[in-house]
Amino acid sequence: MSDSADLLAKFKLAPLPENVLRLGKLVQGFNKHSALIAEIILSDENLSKRVVQIATRGKGGGTKEEVESAVLRLGVDLINMVVMTELIVHALNKTFTTMLHSPLDPRDEISVMGDRVWGMIHFKGSANGRVMIGIPVSAAEWIVSQFLGEAAPEDPMEIVQDVVGEMLNIVGGNFKSNLCDAGVDCTLSVPSVEIREFAKLTIGDDEKRQTLYFQTDRLMLSLDLLINPLVSQK
Repeated sequence: MSDSADLLAKFKLAPLPENVLRLGKLVQGFNKHSALIAEIILSDENLSKRVVQIATRGKGGGTKEEVESAVLRLGVDLINMVVMTELIVHALNKTFTTMLHSPLDPRDEISVMGDRVWGMIHFKGSANGRVMIGIPVSAAEWIVSQFLGEAAPEDPMEIVQDVVGEMLNIVGGNFKSNLCDAGVDCTLSVPSVEIREFAKLTIGDDEKRQTLYFQTDRLMLSLDLLINPLVSQK
């Protein structure tokens, strides 16, 4: 059984959308396939909107002309970011749905500041970067109780970093499976977890960043995808 099949079986994953899989494989030869890449993006409303929003900083609605222009403007690095974003969002949502029984609902932004539990996973290979997930400390009790049930301690803060780390292990398993399916050869680091200020996120000079926000019935969280220059254009 392949690595991808092993992970699908282990985590009971739903398959990725076919458009995302095709896009992930084609983007490795961006210059040869830019017209087909635009065609695939246009066939998916969510992909179209995301590509145009990245290219125009939130302006535009995903028309054919906007998408074709955005693909040419963004180039391989940021189209690769779109692919990676789809892969990690799918992985995160699957984890919250199956393990916390709470699907993620996208939001334009969140206003909650203060201390957060930050989880981070590095990835390296044909794509290089890191994923950072910010969860409010105030949601610690709910997260721990969802994972441990009656075995949860009286003070959830005693083990919240361990629990979030285990959650990220599951996210990482989902993410790795998605990478395999999309033809993106990457290795993932062991997740790291720390508690610190929401606003203090250090970004490298060469990193490209996309931030997404989600809400469940019990918490609001942020997802940052930070990517270094990824693949040489062939």
